[in-house]
Amino acid sequence: KGVRAMAEVRGNAQKTICFDVSKREIFTPSAGLKLLRRKLQPNYRLNANKDTITLERLREADLCIISGPREKFSGAEFEAMKSYLHEGGSLLVTLGEGGEGAFGTNINYLLEEFGIACNTDAVVRTVYYKYTHPKEVHIQGGVLNREIEAAAGEGPPSTGS
Repeated sequence: KGVRAMAEVRGNAQKTICFDVSKREIFTPSAGLKLLRRKLQPNYRLNANKDTITLERLREADLCIISGPREKFSGAEFEAMKSYLHEGGSLLVTLGEGGEGAFGTNINYLLEEFGIACNTDAVVRTVYYKYTHPKEVHIQGGVLNREIEAAAGEGPPSTGS
């Protein structure tokens, strides 16, 4: 439902989503992201980038997804991604447990310029209530990034002083 609603809000022009597979990504449209691909396919044009990332290639897409890169990016690729983002392009970067070090990538170089970083930690719980896996956790009222809370105009509850 959500994907269909996004397409309706944006109008009839079909948007393009590019999956980068040039850095031996752990998740690709054919492995690990199949369900996402199937849900997006009716409403979006999908393509995969197998070559070096360039600004021209990024401009062909409205969103570029980099999902678990396992090789390092070059300086030219970082410059292309920065230019793409400054021009209004959208980039979705995901990594798994262990972060940058476990994946052998250097994506934090780009992310840190925008105040984001992929950490090496993971949330693990010790009590198996409702969820069967120790890494599936419900954090009620949690804030992952205080800046998001501030931008939303919300803050910590007042102490009633």
